[in-house]
Amino acid sequence: MTSGASGLRTRLAAALGDVYSIEGEIGRGGMGVVYRARDEKLKRLVAIKVLPPDLAYRPDIRARFIREAETAAGISHPHIVPIHSVGEADDLVYFVMGLVEGESLAVRLKRRGRLSVDESRRIFKETADALYAAHQQGVIHRDVKPDNILLEGTRGRVMVTDFGIAKALSASGGTLTEAGIAIGTPAFMS
Repeated sequence: MTSGASGLRTRLAAALGDVYSIEGEIGRGGMGVVYRARDEKLKRLVAIKVLPPDLAYRPDIRARFIREAETAAGISHPHIVPIHSVGEADDLVYFVMGLVEGESLAVRLKRRGRLSVDESRRIFKETADALYAAHQQGVIHRDVKPDNILLEGTRGRVMVTDFGIAKALSASGGTLTEAGIAIGTPAFMS
């Protein structure tokens, strides 16, 4: 068995069969690795987020990962990355989402430094619109940070991503996460 990043890519490619062709890794975080891929049936580029096998064997993490896809898929908004499907194969769990060609707000800030007032205002407004749409569906993002705000194309249209630790409120007032557990990015937690 192959190991490391190339091993995961090889396993994912085998699990996906001829439905998707993986072109390369575009990002990674605490809950997954994201690959750029081509949807061979629909002839479009997509992003595929896969939960690494060393995390997928844990039922709690596996459930949280699948919940991320389900939570985000339930929200349709022009500033939220759309989720197309979720799947499990060869002990891998993954979901397919829209590919955002561009960069994260974190990368832009690092590359350019300060943003203009107008650009900052537009980014805040579009992000707020996306979060409001999520709130209308009973979803609180809980990890809003520059890495999870993608800026698409030359205009830099905001696309909010990574609902992995979202708090989804049920009709009974319950939540999808446990009380007393702190999850998120410490520097961005209030």
